Formats: sequence, C-alpha cells, structure tokens
Amino acid sequence: MFTDRSDAAQQLVAALRQRDVVGDVVVTLAPNGVPVGNVVADATGLPMDVIVIQRIRAPNHPELTIGAVAPGGFSWINSPMMRFLDVNWEYVQEAKTHASDTVESRAVNYGETWGPLDVASKRVLLVDDGIPTGAAMRVAIQRLRKAGANEVIAAAPVAPPDVLDEVRRWADDVVVPLKPAAFQATSDYYEEFDSVTDEDATTALSDLVQRRSA
Repeated sequence: MFTDRSDAAQQLVAALRQRDVVGDVVVTLAPNGVPVGNVVADATGLPMDVIVIQRIRAPNHPELTIGAVAPGGFSWINSPMMRFLDVNWEYVQEAKTHASDTVESRAVNYGETWGPLDVASKRVLLVDDGIPTGAAMRVAIQRLRKAGANEVIAAAPVAPPDVLDEVRRWADDVVVPLKPAAFQATSDYYEEFDSVTDEDATTALSDLVQRRSA
C-alpha cells in the first residue's frame, strides 16, 4: 500500500536502484503518471518527456480499460477483454474515433508546454502510476518504438502479475515493486488517489521546467 503517488514513486525509484536499471530519459503517461514521473526524473536526474494517452473504457464497466490511443494514430484494443465483456465492435470503433480526436486535441495543450517527443536512440523509462490492464502501456510502447527509442523499460508502482506477463512481451524490461495477485484497481493500493487533470499535469510539467532552468 502506498500513501500517495509521491510515496509510490519513491518506492519505484528504490526498485529501479535495486535492479540497477538506468535510462537516458523518463517518459510518463499523461496525465495520471506525471506526478510519479516527476519524482522519478528528479531522483535520477534524467530529462523527462510525456505521452498523452486516451483510454477506451468498457461500457457499464468504466473502471476497466479495453483499449487506448496515443497521438499520431497509435491505438491498441484488448480483443480478449472485449469478448469476455461482450463488447460489440461498433461501440469500440465509435469510442476509438472519439478517443483519437480527443487525444490529438489534448496533445496540443501539452505540446505548448513541453514540445515534441524526443527519444531517438535512447533508453526510455516509461512510467505510470499503475498498470491495471496494460492497454495504455502497450500503445505508449508502440509510440516510443516508432519514435526511435532504443530500449523501453516499463515501470510503475503496482500491477497484477498476469498483466506484467503481457507487458514483458512488448517492453525490454519491467520494474514493478508491488505485484498483487488479487488486483482489482490501481486506486486500491493508494491511501490517497486523487484524480489528475490535464491542467494539473501541465502545471506540474511547467514547474519541472522552471526548477531545472533556475
């Protein structure tokens, strides 16, 4: 159990150090991963970048992510989960179209603060506050590979073992300190798990830029 995202990030940093995992840049999934990514970037002294993610939620099960999209036309749909939840393809296609439009608009706002993704030939620490289904990690890894990342290490404070087995197929390495078998939701493992808005995230990113330029 973590007190909040800051505590979770510090435990993630400890796990990275224990494994002697190093990178060239921290990339965090926005918005929820930004508070964790900030701590990891500060602790490691690495530059930080972001990928804006729009999750596709299951109908009648908003806590479950059945897919995700990233700017630039990147997307991934969890077909086995679709079948398990009996989600029809028409719903997914409509949700995917809406998510694609939304994520491009959101990315413009982040880009005004942060600039373009720069990971070519770099070893990336891809950070989020949890990996509940792997959909967001999967599409982010696609985006990073296309951008020329040399290696991608998926890192988060908590994730279920079965999802990590899948993530290991896409990433070069995985670092997760807490791996509960009876995982239900990321929020279950945080005493405080406030929502993070795009405004919160862009403000935090601006603060990081100012600290490092001071």
